[in-house]
Amino acid sequence: MPGADRHTAHRGAMLTMAFFARRRLGSWATAALIIVAGLLAALVAARLSVTFDWTANNRNSLTPASQRVLNSLSDGPITFTAYMYPGTARQDLRTRLARYTRADPRIHLVFRDPARHPQTVRKLGIGRDGAVVAAYQGRRTVISDYDEPSVTRALMQLSPDGNPWVVFVTGHGERAPNADDTGGYQALTDALDAQGLRVRTVNLASAQAVPSNTGLLVIASPQQAYLPGEVDMIKRYVAHGGNLLWVDDPGARYGLTPLAEALGVHFAHGTLVYPDYQRLGTKSPAIAVVANYPDTPVTRRLDEITLFPFAGGVSPVADSPWHTRAFIRSPARSWLETGPLDGQQITFQPDQGDQRGPQTIGLMSTRARPNSRGDSSATADQDKTPDQRIAVVADSDFMDNGHLNTLGNRTLALSIFQWLATRDDQIAIDMPRAVDARLEMAPARLATLRWLFIAGLPALLLAIGLLRWLIRRRR
Repeated sequence: MPGADRHTAHRGAMLTMAFFARRRLGSWATAALIIVAGLLAALVAARLSVTFDWTANNRNSLTPASQRVLNSLSDGPITFTAYMYPGTARQDLRTRLARYTRADPRIHLVFRDPARHPQTVRKLGIGRDGAVVAAYQGRRTVISDYDEPSVTRALMQLSPDGNPWVVFVTGHGERAPNADDTGGYQALTDALDAQGLRVRTVNLASAQAVPSNTGLLVIASPQQAYLPGEVDMIKRYVAHGGNLLWVDDPGARYGLTPLAEALGVHFAHGTLVYPDYQRLGTKSPAIAVVANYPDTPVTRRLDEITLFPFAGGVSPVADSPWHTRAFIRSPARSWLETGPLDGQQITFQPDQGDQRGPQTIGLMSTRARPNSRGDSSATADQDKTPDQRIAVVADSDFMDNGHLNTLGNRTLALSIFQWLATRDDQIAIDMPRAVDARLEMAPARLATLRWLFIAGLPALLLAIGLLRWLIRRRR
C-alpha cells in the first residue's frame, strides 16, 4: 500500500534524524566534558606541582644537613627578599632557591626593583648585580652567592646562637689556620667558613684573657712551651664553661700537663702503628686506619674510613668530673709503639712498653656548664643551655691541608667542630659530590680512545664511502 509505504518511510526518516541528533548531542556532550576536564586539569596543574629528583645523591634537592638547619629555624617564616631588576636574573634565582621553597612552605621569595628602593639598596651595600636579603625573627643577612652551601651558611647566621668564633691559640708553633703548606690548616679554615664558623687567632702572651666572644678555643699541636700564665688563662676559660678542642701528637706536652689534669685526660706514650699497612697501601705503619666508630653525636653519621698519621693514644683518668667517652678508636690489630720508627721491621714488644690495641685516639667530654663563679652545679638557667663540651684528639695531622680531603677525614673534622660549637642539627653539612662528574681512565685506554677518534673513525667513514662508490660503479 502506497500510503503505508510513505508512512513507513517517513517514520524511518524521523528515526534516522533522531538517531543522528542524539549522536550529535552525545558528541557535543563528550566534547564539553573533555573541555571541562582539560580546564580542571590545567587549574590543578597551575596550583599544584610535583617534582622528582632522580639525580645521583639527590643533588637537586636539599641535603639532609641543610634540611636540619631549616628545622632549627622553626619559630616563624623565613623570607628571601631579592633586590634585582626584572629579567633573566630573577628566573635564575627562582630556580636556584627552588630547592628551599620546595622543602619548606615557610620560606617565601619576594622580588623588589632596586630602582624603587634606592635607600634600602644603598644601606645594605647591594651592587648592580643585585643580592638577596634573608630575614628571620628580626635578624637578616645579605646573600650574594646562591649555591646551597652559601645560602645555608647565611641561614645559619640567622640562628639565635649567631656565629661563634673558633679561636686558635698561636705563639707556640701551633698549626696555623691561615697556612697553606701541607701541615697548615688553611683548607680547614675554608671548610669552617663555609659552615658559618668564623676562625680567629689569639696570642695569649699579649692578651689579658681568652676573647669573651669565643665559642670554641682550639689548641693545635704546640711545639714550644706555654708560660704558666697562659695555661692559667686556658684553665679559667674552661672553668667558666668554655668549649675546647685540643689536638696534639705523641711527644712532649710543652707545659700543658696541668690542663690535661683539669680536663681529666692522660696522653699515652708511643705512636700508633698498623701492621697491615702494606696490604692497604698506606706506605707507612704509622698511619692508623679507622673504619668503625662508637655511636656518638660526632660519628653517628660517619660511614667512611679515616686516616690518622703518627697518632698517639689518650685515655680518661679516674674520678674526673667530666662525662667522657671515646669517639675514635684504633683497630684491635694496632698497637702503641714505644720504640723508634726507623723503617725497619716493627714488631709488638710488650716487654718494651708497647700497648696492644684498640687504643683511643679521640675523647669527647661533657659536663653541666659552670656558672660565672666556676661552679658546675646545675641551675634552672643552666638546664636551658647545652652542656660544656671538650674534645681531645691524639693526632693533629688528620685535618691538615695534606690529609683533610682524604677519605672521611673532612667529614669527621667538620662534625667535631659542629658538635663543639653546639650545632648538633648541623653536623656534617657538606654538599654531596656527584658520582658521575669525573671520568677516570687508564693511560693505555685513554690513548686507544684518542686514536679511535683521530684515525679509526675517519678511516671507517672513508671505507664506507669507498664501498658505496664501488657498488654504484658495478651497477
